[in-house]
Amino acid sequence: MLTCMNRSIRLTRLAVKDDLFRKMGCILNPRISLRTNQISKIAYSNMVDPKRVMSYEDMLKVIHQPEKMIIDVCNPEEVNSTGKIPSSINIPLGNVQDALATMSDEEFKKQYRRPKPSASDELIFYCQSGRRSTEALDKALKLGFNKSKTYLGSWNDWSSKQK
Repeated sequence: MLTCMNRSIRLTRLAVKDDLFRKMGCILNPRISLRTNQISKIAYSNMVDPKRVMSYEDMLKVIHQPEKMIIDVCNPEEVNSTGKIPSSINIPLGNVQDALATMSDEEFKKQYRRPKPSASDELIFYCQSGRRSTEALDKALKLGFNKSKTYLGSWNDWSSKQK
């Protein structure tokens, strides 16, 4: 059984197609592969509400809006080797919960050179391909950061369009 947008679908013997989920108002994480009559073993908990998804065009606007915090959840080694989206800060996925929930305001500012966000601030997560940013979005939402979003295209999309 799959639940999306408060609707349930029985998956048994169902030829699952991406457009079925779009019709329901869901977007699958890009890493989930769907083949006719075969469902990937990756959990469908990684579905993202379309209202929480940023496009490349959206990102071009928010890099100039310092009140919105763009967070790269890649490992520092990845960021050093690939680069980063302008005005973003790097908080590796494994540190997101601690940074948002338990780190003091002073400690956050010292480590990330930005004021610690409040629950009312808009956070935008990205990574290399969208999987980790979706996990970070889920963590932030559970912590009460209700304006959080994800850039599913992430670095792969950004870097391909910056050429």
